[in-house]
Amino acid sequence: MTMKVDLFYLSPNPYGGWVTYTCHLMEALESVGVEVNLFKIRPRSEKNKRKFGYDKEYRNITMVEALVRPTMKLIVAGAKQFKEQTKELYEFGNASIVIHDPTELKNMPRKLDPRRCVVIRKIGLKTLTDEDALRVREPAFIRHPYSCGEPAGEMPTNRLFNAVSTSRIDFDKHTEILLDANRLLEEHHQIDIRGFENRLYTKFKIVPKYPEWVQSKAHYPRERDYARRFMLDYKFNVDMTIIKGDGGGTQYTWLEAWSAGCIPIINIEWLLEKPDDMIPGYNCIAVAGAEELAEILQGKRNGAVITDQKLRELQQGGYRSLEQHNAHMIGGEYLAFLTGQAV
Repeated sequence: MTMKVDLFYLSPNPYGGWVTYTCHLMEALESVGVEVNLFKIRPRSEKNKRKFGYDKEYRNITMVEALVRPTMKLIVAGAKQFKEQTKELYEFGNASIVIHDPTELKNMPRKLDPRRCVVIRKIGLKTLTDEDALRVREPAFIRHPYSCGEPAGEMPTNRLFNAVSTSRIDFDKHTEILLDANRLLEEHHQIDIRGFENRLYTKFKIVPKYPEWVQSKAHYPRERDYARRFMLDYKFNVDMTIIKGDGGGTQYTWLEAWSAGCIPIINIEWLLEKPDDMIPGYNCIAVAGAEELAEILQGKRNGAVITDQKLRELQQGGYRSLEQHNAHMIGGEYLAFLTGQAV
């Protein structure tokens, strides 16, 4: 008998890591024989499905319908606008919850059962254990699933272009660091800034200081594997993400970059004292600010030239790191979690 799982996306956000994660998770679960349905909670149920993005579909249903469905339930995203729905699904629908980063805890029920929690980076284990009010102990740590494409194989030194950013253009992504670096660089070394734009961020933080920025020109299609394929022509991927209380593990921009043979340049503040997936010198390069970023993009580090051999080593480290995120393997880990087995 085919196992069925309902995924609930409780967020208004149509872009970003939550959406990408949900799509890869659907493919990971399907690869191990699970029948997956994706839902959003709305005031009325609809018979027809809608486009979710990245070639996936969802259906709007009411909370009443969600609660009576006789299937396993997993909340894959819980935004503040859906705090009450998250609580109701968890408490009365026996749903499990994926917690992506510590900022989401304020949107979660106050009492969480560790047997029903998943964290996607190692730091989540410590964060939840330290959160005494939540009384969470030892949730499941399951890495981001990744299901797009085989590693590119091409050496990064042969790429047509130098650097690209495919992450959201937003506060926590610190796009201003990229723009500062671009002002220090000649055009052929500059970062091609692409991604889905938070217009509040650009209106108040970017446009006043960077008049060269044009709003709503950087987005790209919400197509499966588009970002990875786009990166095939670039040597470096730049993502300056900082999330308070989080770090160490992967963002989807870095998984896509590894798969494309594109070397991630990350914010040194993302790193933890005890390494997780992101290891500078092995699968990425870490920088402390715009000046150091600009130096790297000119092919230097502390005044010394970054050799082609070093770039190839970083690329190979990315390929090896990507193996830990294999969709079929991660799908099996989620299947074990949902059926109450050890992960």
